[in-house]
Amino acid sequence: MIGCPTGAIHRSLQTGSVIINDITCIGCATCANSCPYNNIAMVAIRDIDGREITEPQSGKPIFKATKCDYCEGQPGGPACVRACPHDALKRVDFHEYNPTGPI
Repeated sequence: MIGCPTGAIHRSLQTGSVIINDITCIGCATCANSCPYNNIAMVAIRDIDGREITEPQSGKPIFKATKCDYCEGQPGGPACVRACPHDALKRVDFHEYNPTGPI
């Protein structure tokens, strides 16, 4: 996506989902600040015990960009769709989406 200095964020050609590569993300927040939908959040990285991982020199927490990945690869699709008691959520296929068509 435009603006990411490391190319850590891109759109999947197969699904249309925006993907953030955690390994190449440097935590600069350019994507979070540029996202017109406010879908990207900067979160502190934690170790397996839940403690924030910090920069060795400054002691400040390390942040990375994160967003919903629609439970990619999970059987049955997104957990939020499966959990909604009113069937109010639906995952729409990127290639079939028509913003002016019926829902």
